[in-house]
Amino acid sequence: MSKSNQSLISPTILIIFGISGHLSKRKVLPALYNLYQNDLLSSQITIIGLSRQKLSIQEIFNGVELNSSTNQRSSATDITGFKDLIKIIQFNPEDPNDYLKLKKYIIDLKNQLNFEKINLLFYLSIPPQVFLSVIKNLGESNLNNLNQEITTKILVEKPFGYDLESAKNLINQTSQYFSEEQIFRIDHYLAKETAQNILTFRRYNPLFQTAWNNQHIKNIEIVATENIDIEGRVEFYEKVGAMRDLIQSHLFQLLALTTMILPENMSETKAIHLARHAILSEIKPFNDSNSIKKNVTRGQYTSYRQEVNNPSSMVETFASIRLTIDNSVWKGVPITLITGKALKDKKTEIRINFGAVNESAENQLTFRIQPNEGIDIKLSVKQPGFNQKTQSAIMDFSYQTTFKGRHQPDPYERVMMDSLQGDNTLFATSDEVLDTWYILQPILDYWKNNNDDLKFYNQGKSENDIK
Repeated sequence: MSKSNQSLISPTILIIFGISGHLSKRKVLPALYNLYQNDLLSSQITIIGLSRQKLSIQEIFNGVELNSSTNQRSSATDITGFKDLIKIIQFNPEDPNDYLKLKKYIIDLKNQLNFEKINLLFYLSIPPQVFLSVIKNLGESNLNNLNQEITTKILVEKPFGYDLESAKNLINQTSQYFSEEQIFRIDHYLAKETAQNILTFRRYNPLFQTAWNNQHIKNIEIVATENIDIEGRVEFYEKVGAMRDLIQSHLFQLLALTTMILPENMSETKAIHLARHAILSEIKPFNDSNSIKKNVTRGQYTSYRQEVNNPSSMVETFASIRLTIDNSVWKGVPITLITGKALKDKKTEIRINFGAVNESAENQLTFRIQPNEGIDIKLSVKQPGFNQKTQSAIMDFSYQTTFKGRHQPDPYERVMMDSLQGDNTLFATSDEVLDTWYILQPILDYWKNNNDDLKFYNQGKSENDIK
């Protein structure tokens, strides 16, 4: 292992709440393993897994797929070495005494490791209903701020609230024990290579810089659709729905990356956070039912009610919302966010349509976030022959072709790496979370009091067919 790789991460104790859970097994442990196999996790890291049940390392790893993300193959030696970094502790997240025991364990471990200073990172892969209890217990036991030799951070999963009121409550109660700098709120879409490339594309391609405004862009569409249904996740989806699941977090963040004013210093975390917050706060909220009816659509695939055994369910499996940004750069440009389950295609993409508002000719720039990651540009060209007929031609950049053989980190590899390094650029701030809920709350209130706007659609429909 090279010194340069070891120096990327300071001595760290990573504590995973819910290490035996679905998310940990599917995303977190495989991501950590890939970092380990690429020599990005050194012996300076100890991983402590907390589980309600008394489980062995082998039981924790049952069902975990550790496949190398590089050309090298996973070996028994690699897997054994990775497992040696992990210690499992039986732990009740609602018992204050267990936090005191954990505190002693951490202090003893720090002394044993003989590091002068150490980072303590809590990864909360836990259900939302126990989140505040865990935060309170961490704070009451002083695990939030042990001493000057230990720097504490928490890494948390969405949802960040259920509505505006709950989000405010969550933020207020968390801030009693943790500062904003200590909180890393995961939005794994921000960690996708293709999403990160949006800002790079905008900064380093002057061809588009002067055209990135309402004088040249007619409209923007940000789409995240899936061809699968809810796949048995009844309890989760009945509580959340499409608007809360995808639009409130992922799609608003993609909107921010697409439309934010680029700061002078793109490497400064605070500048990026302020730019995202600034653009989200300028989105014009809906102030009456007529504007909601005109600009918001909710749908539900026809077999959903039977699937969830609720014949009167109004939960949306499809949501579309058309927004405008109230500033001089974007005023008058409609921006549509669309998401849905059981649709024709699985795709996440950002489509930017260039052209004068009153003209039919246009160019389209598309960021393909997933799958077939890349960027394409649709141009108008003359057809061969003696007439002046035109047709569309596509110039295509593909990650798979251009970066063939190069490792593209999984979003959770980036999430874990950045949090271990203490870089929270790609994590949502409390201001950004509240910005999105301010926009959505009038819609949620309208939906709560009205049930005549739900559109039903058959599985396999295109998002353009649901209006």
